Amino acid sequence: MVKYGRSARWYNNYDTEVEFCKIHGFGFMQIWYRDGQLQFDKLAAPKEKAILDADFPIILHALFDIDDYDKYAKDLLRTLKFLRHDEVIIHPVCLPVSLINRDTIRILSENNKKITEMFFCEGIKVYIENNGRECPLIYTSEELSLVFAESPKTELLLDIAHIDNYEHFHQIIKVKYPKCLHIADRHLSVGHEHLPVGQGDIDFKHIFSKHLEHFDGKIVFEVVSDNDDDIINSKKIVANIIEISQTR
Repeated sequence: MVKYGRSARWYNNYDTEVEFCKIHGFGFMQIWYRDGQLQFDKLAAPKEKAILDADFPIILHALFDIDDYDKYAKDLLRTLKFLRHDEVIIHPVCLPVSLINRDTIRILSENNKKITEMFFCEGIKVYIENNGRECPLIYTSEELSLVFAESPKTELLLDIAHIDNYEHFHQIIKVKYPKCLHIADRHLSVGHEHLPVGQGDIDFKHIFSKHLEHFDGKIVFEVVSDNDDDIINSKKIVANIIEISQTR
């Protein structure tokens, strides 16, 4: 059964974001972890305890630069265990992107294997997120193949807004079928966008009828907008497409 969540608006009141999810049928929230900190402005310290007290499911999205695996892996593990989580999203980057070279993917692959094994021993599943062309690190299917060959226990979080075209999409899921998705829209001619569904030119009907017709995992809507309808309608559109594609 597909589970729908959304990326929290970190600048809003936490309780307000939780209430929004409950009202509009989102079963969990995604919260960013960066530089050793949970990224949420209006959340009382200690933030981990406040999240537990709110008693609403979340998933952490850890943005890790290449050096962050050594810096923050143990603290991220501590945070996940405190929150009683059994999964985490890791989004690898290399900033500035000019530093990306032929050795970068090798270093990333080694780092990913170490953290996946460490977390697996604690009962925690690691999803790794693909990048788009603005940060060409595990961007191609060839790079993803290297990462998953070295660490088969790692799962794929496929960010649909990071694809270049449908052939790019097809080649990625041939490497590993995703168990989690980031969904936002985008104009494919633009380097990077995360728009409400329907405001770009990604054909979600094509994606879920031709490529992901058997998808049965988590979907995180990465639509961060002050217009609530942008988020609500994005979920309605995709949920309707999935329902139709999976009942044929």
